[in-house]
Amino acid sequence: MGTTVVVGAGIAGVRTVQGLIRRGHSDPIVVIGAEPHLPYDRPPLSKEVLHGDAPLPALLPADQEVGANVEWHPGVTALSLDTRQQQLVTSEGVVAYDILVIATGADARRVPGLPGTVLRTWDDALNLRGRLRQTTSITIIGAGLIGCEVAASASKVGAQVHLVDTLSAPMTRVVGPSLAEVVSDLHRAQGVTLHLSTGVQEVVGGNARLLDGAICPAEILLHAVGAIPNTAWLADSGLDVVDGVRCDQLGRAQAPNVYAVGDVAAWGGTRNEHWTSAIDQAGVVAAAITGQEISELPLPYWWSDQYDVKFQGVGTINGADEVRIGVWGPAHRTVALYGISGRLCGVVGLSAAKAVMGLRREIAVGAQLDEVAVRFGGLCEASGATRNSQSASAMRSHFSVGRDGAAPGRAALFLVLPARLPHS
Repeated sequence: MGTTVVVGAGIAGVRTVQGLIRRGHSDPIVVIGAEPHLPYDRPPLSKEVLHGDAPLPALLPADQEVGANVEWHPGVTALSLDTRQQQLVTSEGVVAYDILVIATGADARRVPGLPGTVLRTWDDALNLRGRLRQTTSITIIGAGLIGCEVAASASKVGAQVHLVDTLSAPMTRVVGPSLAEVVSDLHRAQGVTLHLSTGVQEVVGGNARLLDGAICPAEILLHAVGAIPNTAWLADSGLDVVDGVRCDQLGRAQAPNVYAVGDVAAWGGTRNEHWTSAIDQAGVVAAAITGQEISELPLPYWWSDQYDVKFQGVGTINGADEVRIGVWGPAHRTVALYGISGRLCGVVGLSAAKAVMGLRREIAVGAQLDEVAVRFGGLCEASGATRNSQSASAMRSHFSVGRDGAAPGRAALFLVLPARLPHS
């Protein structure tokens, strides 16, 4: 089989290596990592690392054996790729490969023309953690997952937080506009100032002037506006890298013996930047390389910890034309069901893990949304008029009538809303 070169030492690259070893791969494996650190996990950077004193969240503990056939090369940058000669040019020279796995991830996107910092790497997290302990305020551009997680962490350490987004509510692209109102309530309740349907126009004298005329302190200005796949080094490779490395559903790129996994990969033309997707894709590619049985990819799954709430989602909200929001269980947890043409396509819950994970099969088979809502509603022990504290104001403002037009009561635990999903 020859030498397998993995470019990228994040979660996708490391799990690919581990998957190969676990499947009995004994040929040489070379791992090229741009950062000088040991491989580490990124999700804690915006949470435990930022609001606490957590050390480097290592993916490979120092005492863990990976494989005698694995060479690690930290602090080495990939510069270009020649797929015809099957050679990779790096900052330390040329590396030949028989099989190449591209796992270079993505870089933080910035708003053009504005100063500020980003959060993508361990060094970024250390810098931001130190600055948060030396200042009293932070303005965050972008209220997606990372922006909201940083807002929660900054609030925990006592910072005055201003969260700015061009959309009308936080996490709209992740959960849709209706449930996003619940996210707004959550952050406002923790003292975060939301500046919605606006953006930052300029930074003058240490302050950010918004498009609506508002002024926010910019002692720290964080750009949290998404990520760009790290493909610049592949510009002359002949690969399709318009929005990530285009692959088929087995991670195979448009060149022999080249695969891509994680944030940099566009499987079936679509990039999925969630942590669990990187792990799932790594398993598929490791199986493909070793010629073993390939398991079907599980449903997309994501999570986000903000304050004392764990958001979890399974499936997709893309294309959803109906949303039903209700409460579940004796603790009255907020849950949203998403449907396409009357069939369940996704679910999002707030600290409702059992409810969310329990609907995986129904999402996979596209169960009838009406049937799921009725059965699911039977699990609820709160009436439509007694919503949980996480979503009380959102429920009052959006759900004054039930599905049948009557005042919401015990039988109206899920309420129908048009999805009104934003264009991506």
